[in-house]
Amino acid sequence: MDREGPAAVLRLAESDYERGRFAAAASRADSLNAAWRDIEALRPLADRALSVAGRALEAQGLPGAAADRYGTLLARAPAAALRMATVERLVRVLSDTGREAEAVAAILSTPQALDTIGPDNLRRLTSALTLQELRLLTETPSPETAAAAIVHAQLARLLIVEREGDEARRLAARILEGRPAEPERVTAEMIAGAETDLGSGIARIGAILPLTGDLAEVGEVLREGIELAVERYRSDDPAGFEVELIVLDDESDPENTADLVRSLEERDAIAIVGPLRSESFAAASRARRNPRLPIISPTATEVLRPGAASYTLYDAATRASDVAQELARWTLEELGLRRVAVLEPAGVGLRGAVNAFTRTLRENGGQLVGHERYDPALTTFQDPIEALAATEPDVVFAPAASASAVLAVAPQLFYYGLYNVIVMGSEAWAEPAALRRLERFATDHRVIGLTTDRVSPGTPWQRFVADYERRYRKPLRDNVMPALAHDATLLVLSALDGARLPIPAALTAYLESGPEIEGVTGRLRPEAGRSVVRRATEVRMLVEGTPVAADREVLLTWLEEVRAAPSPFAPRDTLRADTLRADTLRRVRTR
Repeated sequence: MDREGPAAVLRLAESDYERGRFAAAASRADSLNAAWRDIEALRPLADRALSVAGRALEAQGLPGAAADRYGTLLARAPAAALRMATVERLVRVLSDTGREAEAVAAILSTPQALDTIGPDNLRRLTSALTLQELRLLTETPSPETAAAAIVHAQLARLLIVEREGDEARRLAARILEGRPAEPERVTAEMIAGAETDLGSGIARIGAILPLTGDLAEVGEVLREGIELAVERYRSDDPAGFEVELIVLDDESDPENTADLVRSLEERDAIAIVGPLRSESFAAASRARRNPRLPIISPTATEVLRPGAASYTLYDAATRASDVAQELARWTLEELGLRRVAVLEPAGVGLRGAVNAFTRTLRENGGQLVGHERYDPALTTFQDPIEALAATEPDVVFAPAASASAVLAVAPQLFYYGLYNVIVMGSEAWAEPAALRRLERFATDHRVIGLTTDRVSPGTPWQRFVADYERRYRKPLRDNVMPALAHDATLLVLSALDGARLPIPAALTAYLESGPEIEGVTGRLRPEAGRSVVRRATEVRMLVEGTPVAADREVLLTWLEEVRAAPSPFAPRDTLRADTLRADTLRRVRTR
């Protein structure tokens, strides 16, 4: 059969695609595939047409239809080069649309697919699967191939988490019958060779801290928080694992990190708490021989590059954005108020939080009636506050970066016209240092979002303060560092109890399942994809300077009453109002 004519027609479809005429390319390519797919001599051209159709549909933002074309093409076993390109596209489309199980199935069913996709990408895909999805995927392929070993190893980890240790050991033994890559071999060896019963045995936890050098003072309080977590674990569960703590000094030098990580691995540490700095945290993640060894830093301020089984508790930007988003949602869904304004302090790292608030507001039907910025280095913010008051909002979002910033802005909101609105504040509004010094007119009926309640009695924070001061015979004051170290260690210990086997892979599988754990600094939830630990946001209102559960009826009644009452700045003479404002601003400037 002459193929020149059909090939020329196919080039028209390819030309449509290259010129961005995606709808025409998809339609023409689908027609060509339907016409040629049953003609043996034209089958290679039909395969190419189906690939063009898939790419054109993908370019139109139709991933489901594109995936259908790619899946059909793979089932026809096309030529090797086209097969590899197609499986790569199919896996990407499926993973981008939350269809990880189908993506893994495509890799397992396509010869040499792992060479194209890469083992790390397959590990990432399998980490998102449930136990049931993994069971279905491993029914047919034996674990001897490299791709199947990755999937079977993840199943073994989840079996440990689900306390099905015997089945996990049998599966690990089968994995070792083949030639798995090192991560799967290490996991399988540890599971198959476990000599202890589930829930008992020795568990060595490593810590890398700056105990000497410039950061020694911080390193010491972090060690105190770690020790408190381990001591509490030993006293609360004496029949559980025998926990051994190994603390190594990095001398405040990130260059020492890699050697210390390897030393802890050689001593069979199941997890590492620390290091302190972001660059040290990144170096520790890279230095591991076992990529499933959990590393949890209490204080790394940012994740330079997310890594498997590595987390930081100190992602302030994520926490501020989460709080802002929840406040916006609560404003609309609970209060039912739509007219909202924003007062933003410039240059203090709260832009992400403000963006999260305004985005959530707009996406859910709210109306942003005003958005003003002010320089927090100044002492008076009259112009931006009065500009917002003129827009007549019902709610004003006024985040602040610190307790001192709250002390500066809160009274001015009242005196420059925002006395009859509900003010939404960030966590800084609940700082003990702010609440101790603010007068009631500047705090009551303000709504705050917080992840850690450090004021109310009987909270995990208050219990931690009592334990810390009793143990170390010194005041904790408002220092959150030892609490962060405590919670980093608590995550490791909770994973140890949840996995019930003292091996890194089992702990990592538990953490990747996204458990919520009650810590000193909030309700903690590890997020594997971003290497951060998120905290649940609690919405509170301030009453007599104390955060209590936010009450919709109380807030709306207060808003109605304050708007019906005479203005607080309508005394008999103007001089008295000016004096009130001047006295308040004098107090603000002298703080």
